[in-house]
Amino acid sequence: MLKWERWPERYKGGVNLLDPEGVKEFLTKLDKQGFMHLCMTYFLPFIGGICNCDLPDCYIYRARQDLGVYLLKSHYVAKVNYDMCTGCKKCVSRCQLGAIRFEETLKKPHIDMYKCYGCGLCETACPSGAIELVWRESIPGLREVW
Repeated sequence: MLKWERWPERYKGGVNLLDPEGVKEFLTKLDKQGFMHLCMTYFLPFIGGICNCDLPDCYIYRARQDLGVYLLKSHYVAKVNYDMCTGCKKCVSRCQLGAIRFEETLKKPHIDMYKCYGCGLCETACPSGAIELVWRESIPGLREVW
């Protein structure tokens, strides 16, 4: 029995099932709005759900930030291409986990890769395409930093 069949009172608006392309389209739309994605797993490797929210409202990210509760990071980490960066600061305001700060002397952002969760919000906010997500394990100092 599916969840919405078991508790229909919780799903008054109905349920829309999406194919993989529909999911990508929906998540891309939420990216542009500044929402973070969190995969909830139950009995790995199965995904139990994908939560899309922002830091003030997300109790899981709040627990991570305020209480130090362990949360797995993405397999990717954000990296700035300083030659392409215009210094617009849009990435700084999008980072909800405090991994980006603006370096006044360089007039460019700096990403603390140890704090970066690889959510990609900075990448989707960058109008010049100066931020990319790179494979975390390709950076020797980050291979074991989860």
